[in-house]
Amino acid sequence: MKKILSVIGICLTFVLLTDLLFGAYLLKFTPKKIDHTTIHNVYDHDLKKSFKGNLEWSPGETYLFCSNKNSFRTFCDKMDFESKEFDIAFIGDSFTEGVGLDYKDTFVGRIENKFDKLKIANLGVVSYSPSIYFTKLRYLLENGYKFKRVIIYFDISDIHDDNRKYRLIDNKISRKKSVTLSNIQGTLKSTFPFLAYSSKVLKNDVFKKTDVINKCTYLDFCHEKSSWTFNNKFFGDKEISKSLEFMEMTYDLLQKNDIKMSVGIYPWPAQILYDNSQSKIVKLMNNFCVNKCEFFFNNFTDFFNEITFTEKEKIISKYYIEGDVHFNSLGNEKIFQNFVKTFKN
Repeated sequence: MKKILSVIGICLTFVLLTDLLFGAYLLKFTPKKIDHTTIHNVYDHDLKKSFKGNLEWSPGETYLFCSNKNSFRTFCDKMDFESKEFDIAFIGDSFTEGVGLDYKDTFVGRIENKFDKLKIANLGVVSYSPSIYFTKLRYLLENGYKFKRVIIYFDISDIHDDNRKYRLIDNKISRKKSVTLSNIQGTLKSTFPFLAYSSKVLKNDVFKKTDVINKCTYLDFCHEKSSWTFNNKFFGDKEISKSLEFMEMTYDLLQKNDIKMSVGIYPWPAQILYDNSQSKIVKLMNNFCVNKCEFFFNNFTDFFNEITFTEKEKIISKYYIEGDVHFNSLGNEKIFQNFVKTFKN
């Protein structure tokens, strides 16, 4: 037994020493997923500036992604556009960013094409939530950006992210993990880069598949992120109020800067399956918008109207990316049409 432990110790020492000396070099030969985001020291993360590349969202399928000098997603022929004054700024998470699709097929891209006389900024980035909406908008306004209108597309996952992922401390967004743990992870990553990379791949590609088998998916009644609108087991008044407080703070910020505010909402596939057109999120955002919002872009009605003559599963297949919560091109067209019907310039 001692001999086995001794061999294991020698092997482990060899691996760690090799990683310490040559880990950074070995990483040059590992396949890398293109990342269009970067760390931001105030509001956690943002798009890379002047980025152009083909990103993969669905397995084996890529889409063209471009950002401008402001770190806003844009059409690739407008990457050089540089301004700090806009008629409309859209902000939201991955739905507003438009993951999985070329920009022309996203609802913000369609709006920009339709209203080509207006200067439009897409501030949406994957995994944003109301705490970041507020912090990012405040940061931009303090740094000379001007917007006549701001339209927030509030996502179903926003309640989860504000309560499980982010916290606002000293006017900056930080992740909800202990500082000690973050420091340890950072030290290990810089000291043993190849081991850190291998562990991440193992976690994402192996254990993640096991988790899907053992846990609820986004289509299940018991999925925490998506089910709070119809399953009272998840997120009570206290958690929901946290996101609404950030929305109130955003309203106050915009009003102070003479900027009109609007809010949009849309269903996930789980809402199509288990919820209704008068969902909890519809009531919450409708009540929030009273005397605050210039427009309320409620996309629930349009989707639920189809349930009267179409099976729910067919609606999901029609409007959402296969195996995903995000809208496909046709789903984005539906959000766009709702905007056109509601918006008055």
